[in-house]
Amino acid sequence: MQAIEIEELGLFVELKNSTINIEGTKHFSLEFQSEILAGIWFQTLLDLVETLPEFTF
Repeated sequence: MQAIEIEELGLFVELKNSTINIEGTKHFSLEFQSEILAGIWFQTLLDLVETLPEFTF
């Protein structure tokens, strides 16, 4: 399991097996056909968050 919490946005994103769970004011899950696809999407999200000016130093 991998997780990221984005306090500024009130989001918690968790990768568990082939599912990405997103919690904020609401909760929803993205279910993928494989763990590899879910991992790629999760890593892409991490990469995008790191490029936002709010998260760079």
